[in-house]
Amino acid sequence: MLAEESSRAVVAYSDAGFPSADSAHPSPDQLQKLLPGAYLASAEQLQSHLDARATRLLVLSYGSAFPEEGWPSIYQFLQRGGNLLVLGGRPFTRAAYRDSAGWHLRDYSIRFTRLLGIDQFQVTPGSEGLEFQTNSDLVPPLSRFAWKRAFSPVIRLSAVDLYARGGSAGSIDARLDALAWGTRDGRKLAAPALQVDHLRNGFDGGRWIFLNAEVTPSSTPVRKRRT
Repeated sequence: MLAEESSRAVVAYSDAGFPSADSAHPSPDQLQKLLPGAYLASAEQLQSHLDARATRLLVLSYGSAFPEEGWPSIYQFLQRGGNLLVLGGRPFTRAAYRDSAGWHLRDYSIRFTRLLGIDQFQVTPGSEGLEFQTNSDLVPPLSRFAWKRAFSPVIRLSAVDLYARGGSAGSIDARLDALAWGTRDGRKLAAPALQVDHLRNGFDGGRWIFLNAEVTPSSTPVRKRRT
């Protein structure tokens, strides 16, 4: 049974009583419908599943919150080029730890995000009063969804300087694309869904998709299939 479970390409973290932060989280049933065929792994099971060669995608669905005890396995998986989908919030800014009383959230911190090349997050407007616009350069497009507020990350896309001097240009190590925007009068005021493709010099080949917004479970978007 363990070998069969470890052969799943998609692993979604799911733990009873785990707290969400900055966004609502889908129930296990909703996760299974959203990700048919995915294995729902608890904190104790994460390492074995992320170590499995068959695992291609990790899904975190608790907004900004993630299990602190699982961080070493998550980071190693991403370093190997593993793919990531985070549903809601500001990814990896609210570590959660567990004691005899249950799960607890630590204060907002960028301690973990800096290891991923993310410096900080800026709060941007919610979808009310904005026009939803998908990125026509990327297919398939996202379906329309609503959000209460979005969080735009400051991401480092270059890990290596081209010249050994301060202020030099860097190599292009990753590509950042918005999957959708919230616009008003032609101005892009929010980007509630982002895609980061890692090319070299760290996390090579990995694709990270962030639904970096505060959403409700019913408003979680999906990518439309090509026709």
